[in-house]
Amino acid sequence: MSSASPAPSDASLGPSSYIVLGFLAQYGSGTSYDLKRWADESVGYFWTFPRSQLYAEPQRLAALGLLKEAQEDGGRRRRTYSVTPAGTSALQSWLAHPAGVPELRDLGLLKLFFSAEGTPHDVARLAAEQLALHRVRLEEYEQICSLPPANGPELPPVGPGLPVGLGLPLRMGLLYERASVAFWTEVLVLG
Repeated sequence: MSSASPAPSDASLGPSSYIVLGFLAQYGSGTSYDLKRWADESVGYFWTFPRSQLYAEPQRLAALGLLKEAQEDGGRRRRTYSVTPAGTSALQSWLAHPAGVPELRDLGLLKLFFSAEGTPHDVARLAAEQLALHRVRLEEYEQICSLPPANGPELPPVGPGLPVGLGLPLRMGLLYERASVAFWTEVLVLG
């Protein structure tokens, strides 16, 4: 009887699985704490998910044979994970397939959709809140890529300063936040 884990189906792997595989492929071995830190500094800006998944998912992926797990003998007995060849193959297969229909889950827009059931004051408050939040996020993105404040004319370069994996999503983040600031400003003025 073979002790090898069965090959996982694509259905058993979700976005959190690929986040774990992707980080460990990019950065090398790491702990669940490393995964959380990496997510907070990168994909956490555009992909919302419970960070607790970064503690459970590596163990599950190790059981599937996609990660190799090493645990310290003493001390805190931290577990360090690294990608196996099967994990690399699963990640590459996922990257090769279409992403599907884009998903936008914005609670502010959902509330705005139903705003006729509230008061005009609710709309103004919502617009002011969303405007402030998007301005903060825009400022964070601009600091990350060292752009001049708010309405800098250029997007960050993709090249020596920023790798494609970080630079292109960051460019999209800047465009999205600039559009959101313009949109919520308009809602605030109209409301």
